Amino acid sequence: MRNPPTILEPNVNIKIKSAVKGPAYIQLATLIKDKISSGEFTPGMRIPAEVAISKTYGVAVMTVRQAIHVLAEQGLLRRVHGSGTFVCGPDWTRANFNMEGLLDRLEDQDNVEIQILSAGMSEASEKAAESLEIEPGAMILSMIRLVSHKGRPFLLNKARLKYDPKSPIVEAEMEASSLSSLFTGQKNSFAKKSVLRLEPYVLTESEASLLQTQANLPAFKIRYTFYGYADEPVGTGWFMTPMEFISFTTKIGVWDEE
Repeated sequence: MRNPPTILEPNVNIKIKSAVKGPAYIQLATLIKDKISSGEFTPGMRIPAEVAISKTYGVAVMTVRQAIHVLAEQGLLRRVHGSGTFVCGPDWTRANFNMEGLLDRLEDQDNVEIQILSAGMSEASEKAAESLEIEPGAMILSMIRLVSHKGRPFLLNKARLKYDPKSPIVEAEMEASSLSSLFTGQKNSFAKKSVLRLEPYVLTESEASLLQTQANLPAFKIRYTFYGYADEPVGTGWFMTPMEFISFTTKIGVWDEE
């Protein structure tokens, strides 16, 4: 039985850039994913050896391994001991849902206003410390925000962040782009990934008042944790939005990045 064909080494002069687009292995993973999405790298093909990829893109072999690990976690690549790394076919059981409506508003930054209802330093409770993987009593930043689009409140957010005076996270969290990046994973220079959990919810009177809607209406509570590039949790919290602001769609397979 013949081995699947090997992907030819890319005839490009692309080199991984430093700093502005995140770690080199994330950039490299994106480049390889783009080739899978375009059809240049097809299911069943074997990608070049790690050493060959490192020379092509001007990165260390360890960087290549990290990039392959990321894509393997996403189900796009598969390592076979003694044979190499192969491109996987689409896994039709993996579905990523887009929260339309909510994202459209968050990404319309010219018309988004973020109001800080409360913010301050506090000692982490046992529950907060567990979610952030820190010691109880360690200092964290807690804040509650109300997000409006064209003057209409649509999102209530409570966030807890690890406190580090040298970190850009606190400043970046004040921007509307940081909220949409938690859902899309894009345009975020400090977070590698996030986990979201969607829960049905009924608005209380105080919550409905802030969101300028009726109490006891159905809503969604979206709990989240986002992680830094060292894979440690750096922030956690929840979003609350009336059901009217979210609809769900999903795309199956490998799609071009937009």
